[in-house]
Amino acid sequence: MKITDTLGVRVEGAHAFNPLAGITRTFWYRLPTDWVVDGAVPRQRRELLVDRLYGPGWRDGNPDGSRYIILGVQEKLLSDGEAAGKPWLADRAGFYVCAPDGELREVVPREL
Repeated sequence: MKITDTLGVRVEGAHAFNPLAGITRTFWYRLPTDWVVDGAVPRQRRELLVDRLYGPGWRDGNPDGSRYIILGVQEKLLSDGEAAGKPWLADRAGFYVCAPDGELREVVPREL
């Protein structure tokens, strides 16, 4: 999953942000098999992953009035053949194993 986000600051009651200041980060996951439906991760489960990455209450903003704004999410599920090549070993990213309840455990790449 690749997430592009930026930080918005409160200006006159709304969060102003610059989409040109977006940062894209890559996250690799090993998901429970029942999390994949018809070749995709359902929206509700994808949202749970995002919530776990950004932390509790992130959608409400930070104490200083700033708030992360997600500009885009790209998801790619690997085929068995692609996974056999372990492309994540050559990436600088966040690496996680997801439990059936959605809890994330950060791991080193070789544990995926």
